[in-house]
Amino acid sequence: MSDQAMEYLRSRLHKCEYHRLCGLNIISFGKGFAEVIMEPHKEILNPLGAVHGGAIFTLCDLAAGAAAASYGQASVTQCANINFLRPGKGTQRLTAKTRELKKGRTTGIYEVTVTDEDDEMVARATMTMFFIGELEEKLVD
Repeated sequence: MSDQAMEYLRSRLHKCEYHRLCGLNIISFGKGFAEVIMEPHKEILNPLGAVHGGAIFTLCDLAAGAAAASYGQASVTQCANINFLRPGKGTQRLTAKTRELKKGRTTGIYEVTVTDEDDEMVARATMTMFFIGELEEKLVD
């Protein structure tokens, strides 16, 4: 993907206050792939001191949406399933990597794996994204 496409996605990401609150940043993306990091801070930790499950879900949702956007199409989450395997350790960085399982005309299915700084798997999600039309700016080269 071009630097211009990456900047477009990042600019849209930073317009969302919730994504900023969660400390999310798109590192890379390509056809059906995305890598997104979360830099957690105390505001998104649960009472036990771990990253809140809702914030981890948001990380997965953004990663799947970025992978889907790599085709130049806007999408919304139609269906999602997440398994939390271990807690996100306090303010330790989390990384989500997306793998496309299937892309059709109206939907795409993405597997998202979240790991911590020790490369331990924290969560695994399957996200079905429903394509709702072209993005404001074409992201495909």
